[in-house]
Amino acid sequence: MFKKILAVALSATMALGLAACGSSDSGSGSVKTDLGTVKLADYKGLPAYQDDIKVTDEEVQSVIDTDLNNHATTKTIKKGKVEKDSTVVFDYSGQIEVKGKKVTFDGGTAQDQTADIKNSTVNGSPMIDGFVDALKGHKVGDKFTKKLAFPKDYGNKVKVDNKDVDLSGKDVWFTFTVKSLQKTETPKFDDEFVKTNYKEEGLKTVKEYKDYQKKELKYNKIMNGLWMKYLEDCKVSEYDKKALEEYESEAESSIVAQYSSYGITDIKSYLDVTGMTEDEWHKQSKEAMKSRMVILAIAEKEGHDADKLYKEEGDSFAKKNYGADIKTLEKNYGADTVKDTIQLNLLLMKVRDVVCENVEMKKGSAPTTAAPTTKASETDKATDKETTAAETTK
Repeated sequence: MFKKILAVALSATMALGLAACGSSDSGSGSVKTDLGTVKLADYKGLPAYQDDIKVTDEEVQSVIDTDLNNHATTKTIKKGKVEKDSTVVFDYSGQIEVKGKKVTFDGGTAQDQTADIKNSTVNGSPMIDGFVDALKGHKVGDKFTKKLAFPKDYGNKVKVDNKDVDLSGKDVWFTFTVKSLQKTETPKFDDEFVKTNYKEEGLKTVKEYKDYQKKELKYNKIMNGLWMKYLEDCKVSEYDKKALEEYESEAESSIVAQYSSYGITDIKSYLDVTGMTEDEWHKQSKEAMKSRMVILAIAEKEGHDADKLYKEEGDSFAKKNYGADIKTLEKNYGADTVKDTIQLNLLLMKVRDVVCENVEMKKGSAPTTAAPTTKASETDKATDKETTAAETTK
């Protein structure tokens, strides 16, 4: 889980040294890092297009809504009645009739389930007709039984006394116990919310917050538009062999851990399933290493020290992005993984800022390259009086 959420701007879960050494001048030039040596293209004066980086009010509002939902709190209520918009915590136990007797069955009993009455789901999933509705009108503490029926085309079979029993169309008696109600309270979006949650950013007002989010959205759009092309223009002259081997080893371990339930036991089985060749795998690894090298090299040129950043900003970054302080994360996921990941993300944010603050702004949208025309399309073009821009672009 941690490896998934620790990807604020790019995957950074591998245990890689982040210290880099090189010249301190800005712009292009070769820089040696612990991962290898890379020749940077000039990262100042990159093009950004006004139409592509516009930020709408709707986009800002979406950020606000998400932020408020992330700060929402849930209260447990021990009294009250289940209404049409309630969230209910309950237990249930189901019985079916077999040979004239009511018996429990596999999968028919569960505790501490959460029902969303409005959306008719339990733990986010739909249930058989009448299951969720059965809770309506009951009070916290009620225990009751409701007779329902499985759909005729249900298709599920369960074991009863080691024999298969088809549940399709079968009557079922569910005994429910209503344990509590839940109420979600979303904070009000005002200056107090901003002051409380954005101290580290120095924000105090709603206006400051909106300006901050507009800048974040704008910078992300800029990076999305130019970063991959910029990476292509940077050239690696040497990869550190040991670092590359460590990266691939960590990547393989991560893949096996994530996909072991699908029969993935090593990198070979992973490549067989995905259809990727070993050469493609090594190329992908090198591209990932290259992106890290570029980040480290630019950060070094701009005078950013990874250890200093981690000490001064790491804890607040961890709390904001991962919901826990560094010590807590280290206990759960290991000090090296946490430190290396957060350092790289902190450096990336610094690199992002310097790139975005020094772009060359251009009017309109970035030019696009049309797909090559085929012989068939050339024939169509010859008979078409109105030639489109896509057809004339080679």
